[in-house]
Amino acid sequence: MSSIAKLKALLELDEEGEKIAEIIAGMLVDDRKRNLFVTRLVEIRNQLRGMDAKLELTEAENAIMRFVVDAKRPLTTTEVSESIGNEFPSLKYRTHTSAALNSLVGKGILGKYKEGYSFYFTTPGEAVMVRLKKRGEEPGNCSLVEIAKDTGMPLGTVLNVIEEMMEG
Repeated sequence: MSSIAKLKALLELDEEGEKIAEIIAGMLVDDRKRNLFVTRLVEIRNQLRGMDAKLELTEAENAIMRFVVDAKRPLTTTEVSESIGNEFPSLKYRTHTSAALNSLVGKGILGKYKEGYSFYFTTPGEAVMVRLKKRGEEPGNCSLVEIAKDTGMPLGTVLNVIEEMMEG
């Protein structure tokens, strides 16, 4: 079965299939829109590819992740650095702590959001919830790509969090 036939079958089975097909068709009629659309599809595919990958954490990343999750509240880089710095001397430096925190965000293990001039690091679920509230959106009707950008997390992680919110 060709990819076009598979797509057609999937769209026919999906309750939103007609709406999705209309959006896709609208994107394909204009070369400029088509190029942007294809570029975004490739970006999304690449982000989703990492959803099932086995993540490797350094010892410091593992300690930071446990510390942030155990805190049960959002933390700044300074708070993490001051608390973990004794255990891992390189993390006494905010730049090193920031790099490790952002690495964890990029891997989808932590989330982050900006409030005022500070970035706060927390669980992916809390980061998504904060962004949904800030954007005035609901889990069933939100911009996954924009939330992924706002939180710094992979699209696959945001998708998983939204699915969990809608199930529970």
